[in-house]
Amino acid sequence: MNKLANLAAACGIIVATMSAANAIPIYIAADFSGGISTVKDLGSSLGLQRTNTCSGCAAGSVSGNVLFDKSLVPGNGTGVVNVPLAAVAGASNNVVFDIVFGIRPLEFKFGDSDIVGGPSIQFKNGVFSGFFLVKDFSYNGTPFELSVQGGVWDIRGWKNHSYSDLAASGYLNVGNSGLTNQTVFDPVQQPAEIATVPEPTTVALIVFGVWGLIMARRRESLRARAEVNERSHTKEDPGLPRSNSAPEKELPADREPNAS
Repeated sequence: MNKLANLAAACGIIVATMSAANAIPIYIAADFSGGISTVKDLGSSLGLQRTNTCSGCAAGSVSGNVLFDKSLVPGNGTGVVNVPLAAVAGASNNVVFDIVFGIRPLEFKFGDSDIVGGPSIQFKNGVFSGFFLVKDFSYNGTPFELSVQGGVWDIRGWKNHSYSDLAASGYLNVGNSGLTNQTVFDPVQQPAEIATVPEPTTVALIVFGVWGLIMARRRESLRARAEVNERSHTKEDPGLPRSNSAPEKELPADREPNAS
């Protein structure tokens, strides 16, 4: 019974895995934007200005675009979930993800080296809530670190053996209206052969077929063992001496030998 339960559990896992593998990606291309709230002297050297003092100018702007699989967006009640972005056939790295700060500009895109966190697109209860990534970079020989945590970001310079010198910080526009100009992206089909995944019913038949073979072998083994035991009971005990002489006949009473 334990074997049957384990087999049924394995079958369920296989079917669930195939269902996930069979999910059809729905790629959505969208734009996003944000602003700059704080700019220190180190941030001014990067060509950044506060958005509220530079409304509409490039120095105070934050903008970008993203390409993500809508079928992976978590549902309501799931809390904060980071969904890693991935390469898509026919889409360049700056189409998958690209974010630009200020007028210089400071640009970071998918595929850049040393990006921690993917980058990932973040959802809170199924609603867009920003991105997650950390990226070290150098500007005019000065090391910096960009950190995007959901709907907030900051850029810090290297000071006292850590990225502790704030250069600038700001926000991303999030929520239901955070992703704008959404369009469906049709990925280019690659000519390489794609392995087909068998249907769940096919896998179930294979699993139960294998189980039937196991049970048949088990019954055959039990039957052979019973026959061996039965034959062993009918044989003489090999420890007793065997006699080849015929049994002695009993003489009639009137022909018994006289006692001497």
